Amino acid sequence: MIRKTFLAVAAVLSISAADIAPARADVDIDINLGYGGFYGTRISCRTGARIVAHRFRDVRVVECAGSYFEYRGRRNGKRYWIKVSSNSGRIVAVRRVF
Repeated sequence: MIRKTFLAVAAVLSISAADIAPARADVDIDINLGYGGFYGTRISCRTGARIVAHRFRDVRVVECAGSYFEYRGRRNGKRYWIKVSSNSGRIVAVRRVF
């Protein structure tokens, strides 16, 4: 009986003396989805055309001034008008041209 008590006390002391670190759930996610705008710079007209060319063929520049760049392109045999943000490089609008 004394032996069991001694073992139980030793187990409790060893558990309480152990330095148990708290569980941490640090999450650091960095997703880079744009092409520009991260360092205070705008994308170029040519970079915008390359972004559009990833999804469309026969990309042509319509206008490259202001906050948005405009392009025309083809996909699946249909013509589209594409608008790209000059700050972030994201395609913000796509309209089918008839």
